[in-house]
Amino acid sequence: MPDRKKSRKAPSEKTSPSTPALSLKIETTDSKSHNVDVDDFFKTAEKWLSALKAFALEQGELVKWEIVELKKSSAFIQVQPIKVRTHKPAAKLVKSWDDGLRKIERTGRPPAKFSSTSLAALEEFVFSVPQNTVVSVGNGRAGAALPITALTQRRVEEAAHRRPVETPREYVSQGSVRGRLAVLDSWKPDERSFHLQLPLAPDKHVKCTYRDPALVSSLGSGFEGIVEITGLLSYKPDQPWPFAADIDRIRVLPRAPEVNLRDLVGLIHIPDGLDSVSYVRSVRDAE
Repeated sequence: MPDRKKSRKAPSEKTSPSTPALSLKIETTDSKSHNVDVDDFFKTAEKWLSALKAFALEQGELVKWEIVELKKSSAFIQVQPIKVRTHKPAAKLVKSWDDGLRKIERTGRPPAKFSSTSLAALEEFVFSVPQNTVVSVGNGRAGAALPITALTQRRVEEAAHRRPVETPREYVSQGSVRGRLAVLDSWKPDERSFHLQLPLAPDKHVKCTYRDPALVSSLGSGFEGIVEITGLLSYKPDQPWPFAADIDRIRVLPRAPEVNLRDLVGLIHIPDGLDSVSYVRSVRDAE
């Protein structure tokens, strides 16, 4: 019988050569447990994915991240950025991220395509490595895993400090905003978008794009009503409201019941001897 330990394939982050992908692997060093703690995995994976999303947004890439491989052994996940409009893999984005990260590991200097925002998200990820674990990232090729070590943390920190903070022209934040659907142009697959009119700034429309076709039903039921959108909101400096949103969820808010003036008649009893004006004055003056 073959030696299972030797023949078992380690999570080597490999995909087909033509498939650009990025991977995350977490291994436990706890001798009392052979499994990775689920909280450790999801917290680290969330920081990793947040760093990838921040980098993609700053490259002007509108992508969705798809899982192309998932393994229980050593808690391994591999994702691929897919361009929303063309549905093709964003190969250049994968290469730019991987090349930049490896340059930081070697030199501690910020790559040209990593802004201060991207470096801050990367710094948050590398310093989120749980205790009693070994975390590594890959680029889809066998033997190319890069472990996140104390050296990696120090290099990323150096790169983040060397990159001067830019005056932001635009910035992105996860959040929610409420408004009224102004224009619907979401019926074409390549134009899944609509405009949200803000109650406090009716002349300011938020262009909302979405990827999930199921959200169309929410759009239809919420048309001309108030909806709450949740996702990545894009802001301009010194503007309190977003100008664009890449949304994950739409919630149609219940409409306020219509009130007929006739329904209000008789709700207030005016004491004998007072007319309506005198009564209102007495209430105002607490008489």
